[in-house]
Amino acid sequence: MTSRPVFYVDRCLGKTVARELRAAGAVVEIHDDHFPQAVADADWIPHVAARGWVILTKDKNIRRARGERDVVVLSEARVFSLSSGNMRGTEMADVFVRQLADMEQIALALVPPFMAVVDRGGISVVYPALPPDRAS
Repeated sequence: MTSRPVFYVDRCLGKTVARELRAAGAVVEIHDDHFPQAVADADWIPHVAARGWVILTKDKNIRRARGERDVVVLSEARVFSLSSGNMRGTEMADVFVRQLADMEQIALALVPPFMAVVDRGGISVVYPALPPDRAS
């Protein structure tokens, strides 16, 4: 039996996401249990990646800003980011819970690093770019 991935819930997602994912059976670690509030993304991402945890965030800078994206790639992180950061906690939790099985499958199947965007309709891997026949 394959073990389930551990999801690291970034501080920007709040506590509702972690609570609802746990209620759905996910294995979850919370930012505040491991790092100070003000720690820079470039400092915590390598530590989370080294533990093999899968990052959940709504921070678009992690996948878009060159410096932070480079940290993801160099630390071989696995990242799922919400497509929209303008949701309430319950909405964010609903999207992640809806996509939990697919996120777990992708997290176990893809070799890191990878970045994917999550919304109600599904998950799109945005890094590395997948060949058209494998794109979701």
